[in-house]
Amino acid sequence: MKKGFSLIELMIAVLIFSILLGATYSILSMSRASFQTGDIQLAVQQEVRKAMDKVAREIREASSVNLSTAYPFTIWGEKIKYEVADNQLLREVEGQSPSVLANNVSGIEFTLFGGDIVYITLVSQKTTVFGRSLSATLK
Repeated sequence: MKKGFSLIELMIAVLIFSILLGATYSILSMSRASFQTGDIQLAVQQEVRKAMDKVAREIREASSVNLSTAYPFTIWGEKIKYEVADNQLLREVEGQSPSVLANNVSGIEFTLFGGDIVYITLVSQKTTVFGRSLSATLK
């Protein structure tokens, strides 16, 4: 009786090992992609939440709100507007250069309700390294 492996047994072992290695790689690759997607989603949500907090805090202090003017909010005697340009939320005081409040912001909308209640809709969006677009909307 001969001891050792035949060529067929060796080929079957290599095939099984290759299948297991491929499955392990697929699982690790999907896990990494899922982690990166979750990480980006978290960053998008934090960015939009940070921007909403800043805007809402200032609007609460507004002495007047007129959404039909170029600078709709008067806060501490200054006329202020918020706008989105190049995926950045900008805060601009009349006569001054704008400052960046948040990044990855794709839209902001103000709606006046009942004369003294301002609804704010803020949309943040970012694209993952895999080309998937993630967004978060706060109202």
